[in-house]
Amino acid sequence: MIRNLWSLRLVLVLIIILSMTGILHGDETNSSSVLYQAGSFAIFEKGEYSEVFSIDEMHHLGNFGVGGFEDMDGELLQLDGTVYQITKDGLVNTPPGDTGVCFGNTLNFTPESSYTIQETSTLEELYAVIKESLPDPEQIYAVRVDGPFTNLSFRSISIQEKPYPPLSAVIDNQSIFHLENATGTIAGFWFPGWMDGVNYAGFHLHFITDERDAGGHILTAESGVNTLSIQQVSQLNLYLDYKNEEN
Repeated sequence: MIRNLWSLRLVLVLIIILSMTGILHGDETNSSSVLYQAGSFAIFEKGEYSEVFSIDEMHHLGNFGVGGFEDMDGELLQLDGTVYQITKDGLVNTPPGDTGVCFGNTLNFTPESSYTIQETSTLEELYAVIKESLPDPEQIYAVRVDGPFTNLSFRSISIQEKPYPPLSAVIDNQSIFHLENATGTIAGFWFPGWMDGVNYAGFHLHFITDERDAGGHILTAESGVNTLSIQQVSQLNLYLDYKNEEN
């Protein structure tokens, strides 16, 4: 309870700061180091899946991101300027521009550093390798890993109806998929612990194959020799204007 109140207070502080600087009134700069966020994790976790902005608006703000769609209709991955929707059946679509985003992040990805990383046998080991490569883990980073993976599991979720259930109930009914010997991309963000509540503290990563025919929210991974690219975020612009709040 205390953590949730602290998180919501932090969200309100961010709203005040962003409002004072004009960020919430259409003065976006599209700088590559600016991260744009739909919703807050504290609100999302409680079960708010209404649209914050559309895919067209997301494209205006960035070309790289992860998140979820309005009504939790699948997992979202934005890569190289294209938004992909991975449905509960594991299908990969490119949804129309007026599709809503309920929670997510986007930026213009211009990596500052790239590294060759060796094989890892678990997702936790891959996380450790990535974290060791971050110049300052107390900052926010965009993360991209490209290459071969020997074993993967990832999830997607089913569309929800109002009144929305909390995120924990949605995850209890997730669809899990397994894939072997695939080449693709893991993409997403690292948020430090002090960002908990505003976003999910830790790694939030999604996967998609090079063929763009499978993917989702990453759960486990065994990777080959891959390329890691990272970009530090210097500014977070937060949007909390839910467009359909009636239950």
